Amino acid sequence: MKGLIIFLLSFALVMAKAQNRETFELIKKHVYDDELSGPLPNADKTISLCNQLRADGTWADIDYGSKSISLWPPGEHLDRLRTLIIAYVSPKSTSYQQKSIYDKILLAAQYWANNRFESSNWWHNEIASPKAIGVCLILMKFGKEKIPPAVEAPLIALMKRGDPYTKTGANKSDIAMHYFYRALILEDANLLASAMEQLLFPIQLVDGKEGLQYDFSYLQHGPQLYIAGYGEEFLKGISKVMAYVRETAYAVDSKRLDLFERFLNETYLPIIRSRYIDFNVHGRGISRPDILKKTEETAILKQMKLIDPAKNAVWNKALAKLDSLQAFDADDVDMHRHYWKGDYTTHLRKQFHFNVRLASNRTNKSESGNGENVLGRNMSDGVTNIQVFGPEYYNIMPVWEWDKIPGTTTRDYVGDMELKEQWGARAANNFAGGVSNGKTGTAAMSVQYDGVTAQKSWFFFDREVVCLGAGIHCAAPEPVVTTLNQTWLNGPVIWNGKDTSTLDSVQRDMKQGEFITHNNVLYYFPVAMSVGLTTKDQAGSWYRINRSRSKDLVHGKVFKLWLSHGVAPNNASYAYIVVPGTKVIDVKEMQRIKIWQNTSDIQAVEHTGNGILQLSCHQPGTYQIGDWSITLNQPVILQLSSQPIANMQLDVADPSQQAKTVRVQLVNKRIGVNQVLTVELPQGEYAGSTVSKPVTVRKK
Repeated sequence: MKGLIIFLLSFALVMAKAQNRETFELIKKHVYDDELSGPLPNADKTISLCNQLRADGTWADIDYGSKSISLWPPGEHLDRLRTLIIAYVSPKSTSYQQKSIYDKILLAAQYWANNRFESSNWWHNEIASPKAIGVCLILMKFGKEKIPPAVEAPLIALMKRGDPYTKTGANKSDIAMHYFYRALILEDANLLASAMEQLLFPIQLVDGKEGLQYDFSYLQHGPQLYIAGYGEEFLKGISKVMAYVRETAYAVDSKRLDLFERFLNETYLPIIRSRYIDFNVHGRGISRPDILKKTEETAILKQMKLIDPAKNAVWNKALAKLDSLQAFDADDVDMHRHYWKGDYTTHLRKQFHFNVRLASNRTNKSESGNGENVLGRNMSDGVTNIQVFGPEYYNIMPVWEWDKIPGTTTRDYVGDMELKEQWGARAANNFAGGVSNGKTGTAAMSVQYDGVTAQKSWFFFDREVVCLGAGIHCAAPEPVVTTLNQTWLNGPVIWNGKDTSTLDSVQRDMKQGEFITHNNVLYYFPVAMSVGLTTKDQAGSWYRINRSRSKDLVHGKVFKLWLSHGVAPNNASYAYIVVPGTKVIDVKEMQRIKIWQNTSDIQAVEHTGNGILQLSCHQPGTYQIGDWSITLNQPVILQLSSQPIANMQLDVADPSQQAKTVRVQLVNKRIGVNQVLTVELPQGEYAGSTVSKPVTVRKK
């Protein structure tokens, strides 16, 4: 009996080890399949790399002594090693399992194993290099000849960098990823379990800390908006690992999968228009070439097809969105959202996207760091992204005039000024927020930066966006301007629907009711304004905004439209209406938009055709707005929807995120409303979000 027990225990142990081995082999095969799913290395490139590799295992054109913080030259060695390995282990390659290729791989691997290269940027040392080594070693498990233990062991030792337990968000996942690779190489079940714990840990909602927020925005480097950039890395890294461990005991649970898919489907994918993402969500990454074009992100969706095939219709639709063959307006979307944790508003329609990035003393403004985004001083001060076709801002950043960022009210300097604060700093203002019913809404903020103060609001109806500014003050010697847009010039600029602009620089006093169209966007002036317009060639370089990039000249013609407030404005204001996706003005529709108030205390707009009244109230008080008398006991942003009138609804949000209740008195004698509403405001992680209440209309 005792012998039988020992036999059964031994058998169980052997079976457990066999199952573990099968699991490791399956996961490694998934990694192999994924790495080989892209295009094969060019055969000529493979031969060239082999021929150029010197006897000591180095390439002559790589500066191995560089400690550069951004584009780190030694990292290219690992990229080339991976290229050679893919050519060696891929059955589709002309170099498949060739001994001559293997010899070069071994030579290059040996050189890296014998050295310890360091960048001045921890990210290369603790994330990029260990991950690259891990991928190379796993792929070589599928080679006819393997990496010898004497070479593999020091390479594995070089992977032991970084501690995922001390990091947050995407950085945690990135470090845990090379722990995951190392576990597969060593077939270490304990290390794999630890890596999986840290890899999946960021798939949770956090309140203001780095990571995925309760409003489904993504913050990194403090409370700084990074839906793309770090949010994108979160998506890429975790989708990979979830696909790798599918069909095993390590597969992701349904709760985490749901959170991950909500961020992907409800936040990230919707703000991509015809393959181009809103520049507002990329942080300092906008100073990198080609960053706004999202074609390689199809890898995330291909992983999702493996992880959750039940939703393949969703993933295929999203893949088509990133496919160059799909029309720019193929995505039939009708959505408005305000992200109260990220200080960000999106207004998405089939015809256009119009998004706004705000800032407050609860969030970090856009950062400069590692010599990137050097000129991004105003990148959070009410910046507007207006896309009809998609690539309006693609790679325009080197030639931008950086004190005329779209949507901002700023000092107009002679030359662009550098952003001195590194890694993001809180804005000074407390008032920033938005209200939304899912289809329409309002965003507003009090700008307090660089000597400029202004109350700015955006009123989003359906096709029209009303942009108001009031209380504009500045004592500095530079003129103050509000920029409507600064995009690549694409086609003619038309004044009032008939006169084509022939001058490349115009300063003009626009009368009430006049308008300008360019590139299927209409800019309407409901009040007289002093307008500046240029359509000149503008020049710059990527180095100008990113110290690790090329100094080569970049230039192109730019459409730049702004309003002039003069020097030392005192209580100046502005009003303009943007109608993207059209070249033709609808005069009747413009007449239905009533700007009732535009002061430093309150900004209020009504769309009589849609039955929507919106206001941003910067001071408590009683205000007469058309037929409405509205009394508020504190600053709020609110929306009244009255179609149908029997189902009238009040949407309200607290832009300071401090109040527990707000008292709203609504009086409209014409339709029979006389009601006092005491609204309980969300607290904690939902502070600043919208509360909706029905409004009672008395029957006459």
